[in-house]
Amino acid sequence: MKILELGKFYWPSKGGMETLLLAFCRGFHEMGHQVECVVSNESPKLVVENVDGVPVRREAQFGQLLSTSLSPGYFNACRRSQADVWHHHFPNPLADVATLLGRKSTPMILSYHSDVIRQKAAMRFYKPLMNRTLDRAQKIVVATPYHFDYSPWLQPYESKVVVIPYGIELGSLALQESDAPEIEKLKALANGETIFLNVGRLVGYKGQEYLIRALKHAPGVAWIVGKGPLEEELQKLTHELGLENRVKFWGAVSEEELRRLIHASDVFAFPSITPNEAFGLVQAEAMACSKPVICANLKSGVPYVNRHGETGLVVEPADERSLADAMTTLGQDPQLRAQLGAKAKERAFGEFERGVMLRRYMDLMTSLM
Repeated sequence: MKILELGKFYWPSKGGMETLLLAFCRGFHEMGHQVECVVSNESPKLVVENVDGVPVRREAQFGQLLSTSLSPGYFNACRRSQADVWHHHFPNPLADVATLLGRKSTPMILSYHSDVIRQKAAMRFYKPLMNRTLDRAQKIVVATPYHFDYSPWLQPYESKVVVIPYGIELGSLALQESDAPEIEKLKALANGETIFLNVGRLVGYKGQEYLIRALKHAPGVAWIVGKGPLEEELQKLTHELGLENRVKFWGAVSEEELRRLIHASDVFAFPSITPNEAFGLVQAEAMACSKPVICANLKSGVPYVNRHGETGLVVEPADERSLADAMTTLGQDPQLRAQLGAKAKERAFGEFERGVMLRRYMDLMTSLM
């Protein structure tokens, strides 16, 4: 089968959608299918290259408008392609236009990653294009039932909607022989305290502020991995609360270091506070390492990934007391952590592994041929 993947950016660009796009392109290629990918470049230059056997066309970008790349070359993506099926990663207005300009006979699957949230003011202009794109799609895939339930835009398209959870390569998180001594060194840094690990960009909706504030009312230490514009502000808050000895900022780390940090930790803390956090792939990574998760009850797929009382605990968003109570519960009960962690690993490999996702998508694509 010939598959055209339509994304925003491609590896080595980092982000949740980019991680998934890489998984689809590499995965379908490894399954023996012909895959081509069209994205925007991050500079005003067209780059056509082969990345691990996948032809990737990075269209020249001449700036951005409302987080959308100005890449006019993208509009011809579907007209140029001889693919049997198009796979559109939404939201992406460039892909909207490209699919509407392409052949009407080619089936299109649209992966609906999230509603348009940050650019809501532009929806009255964008909505006609969005609706035409949703009309054009043969199937609309959401990662959890909540993506459909909480979306005001998807309700008219219920008959097209299919649920296929996101999946990533979880096998790479397995412990390596060389990890054991390094993990022991990491654990020693916590002096026997419960380690609450957070991984993500240091931006407002990720909610690291509430993790730091909750630590004032709960036992343990917080390890925060990632960089972002709020780094200095979060460090200042840590100092103001007198928590310098209980909060450690790790900055950006390698994949090897991240694997070891996850295994060294006791609980994964994921306090994102808005539906901008649509799923939280990093939750699945922690669950695959047998870590219970604490997340917020967002109107998104986040509490679908981590099930309250089964794989972790779900608390109210932007509520430091609720978060602190959950941290105290897990921090003081190693047996509960082990019980939830075992279920978390089982759920991660059963629902959120890359191979599971790819097989489900391939079955869907085949049904449209």
